[in-house]
Amino acid sequence: MPFDLSIVQILIVLVIALLVFGPTRLPEIARGVGKGVQEFKEALNTDAPRRPTPPASQRAVIAAPEPSDETPAPSPAPAGDTFVRRGDDQPAPPTA
Repeated sequence: MPFDLSIVQILIVLVIALLVFGPTRLPEIARGVGKGVQEFKEALNTDAPRRPTPPASQRAVIAAPEPSDETPAPSPAPAGDTFVRRGDDQPAPPTA
């Protein structure tokens, strides 16, 4: 095994978890972890019953949008410098 955990080390981790999360939240966290592990095991099990696929008449069909003749033309590139400064990055005007 890559990890050699003794009973003492496991108890130390549980005591620290009890101090961090408190006696009211610790059962909720353990329950959530247990449900997650159970769902993971069920997902790995290939013999588990799967949800039946609905018939083709009940499945939603998403079609690609129809191409339109009114596609907008691309805007021409600005002449000269393509970087436009806006907002607070404008340099301060020279003072006379």
